[in-house]
Amino acid sequence: MKLTLADNWRQLHKKGTVIFASFCAAITAFGPSIIDAWNALPPDLKGWLPQGMSRYLAIGAFLLTIVIRYTAVRRADKKEGDDAKDQS
Repeated sequence: MKLTLADNWRQLHKKGTVIFASFCAAITAFGPSIIDAWNALPPDLKGWLPQGMSRYLAIGAFLLTIVIRYTAVRRADKKEGDDAKDQS
């Protein structure tokens, strides 16, 4: 087994999965501050939020990770007739 750098490693910072992982790492790093902010909220404001919100956020993050990892957004190829429409 040999551990090497990923293919095209100089461009990995542009991949959606790397950006999303960085976002999750930042949220994890700010975790104690987020908990302090939550504890500072008044009880009546906390009552407006739905029960189990953390569970829904975790499920949403999981699904978003799957969508970002296994999908790609590509430009549609222009047809020859589309250039005439763009010029008018």
